Amino acid sequence: MDSKYHPYTEEGYNELKLFAQGIKDYIPEDKASYVWNNFKLISGDKSNQPCMCGSSAKYWGLAMNTIRDFIKKVETNV
Repeated sequence: MDSKYHPYTEEGYNELKLFAQGIKDYIPEDKASYVWNNFKLISGDKSNQPCMCGSSAKYWGLAMNTIRDFIKKVETNV
């Protein structure tokens, strides 16, 4: 039986949730890999991490929206 947090443990999920709550418009550069790796884990996307320049904002927005949607899904299925 899969955990409701799959592909995370409860601890990993709680860490992701806490992180996502702290992100509004700007992803700190030192957290970019964390965001992108979690996006790929949730979505199954195989894309390379984009740069942090303004022209890549749509990719970072997609990554954070995917993470937030995953959290909403978990929270509504509690």
